[in-house]
Amino acid sequence: MIVTNESQVGAAIRHQRLARGLDQRDLAELAGVSTSALRRLEAGQGSTLRTTLAVLRVLDTPVTLPGVESEPPHGRRRVSGKTHVRPTLERREEKVSLEMHRAVARRLRADGPGVRARAKANLETVSRTVHGPQAQEWVREWSDALAGPTGELVDLLVRQDEHGIDMRQVSPFAGVLTEDERAAAIRKARRW
Repeated sequence: MIVTNESQVGAAIRHQRLARGLDQRDLAELAGVSTSALRRLEAGQGSTLRTTLAVLRVLDTPVTLPGVESEPPHGRRRVSGKTHVRPTLERREEKVSLEMHRAVARRLRADGPGVRARAKANLETVSRTVHGPQAQEWVREWSDALAGPTGELVDLLVRQDEHGIDMRQVSPFAGVLTEDERAAAIRKARRW
């Protein structure tokens, strides 16, 4: 996204939010900001840099500022002088997994201790069933995230890069969502 003013940022964020089937409350919860702050941001009525960056991180939306040249971060490539995100959520299963983990992130905000307890109990089983040093490292990363701040755990749950996809392959959040929440996540993923 190339921006020249605050209203362009807000319009682009609103477009990305709607394209992903999120309402303002969902996006605000995932980003760890208030709904009113997100409303102001989308309307171009003033926002803090923290709010803007938190929302852009959840949406995995890069920002290009005119006149500012930078090296593309991991997972991005340069095309015709602009930085583009390489699409990583290509398979239906990856999209469904992301939507389910977004729902887990919402549950985490509503019932943090319960979700964390369930995930910690599941992590023991996951640890025994995965093979290879890389998968064991992902299990350790989940364990560290479950012991850390909620914002960092939410970030890990909804990452859209290859690492996020890999982490969701060894997710310890089985049984956290109700059948209705799972069905809603699958419906959202189909709209992508």
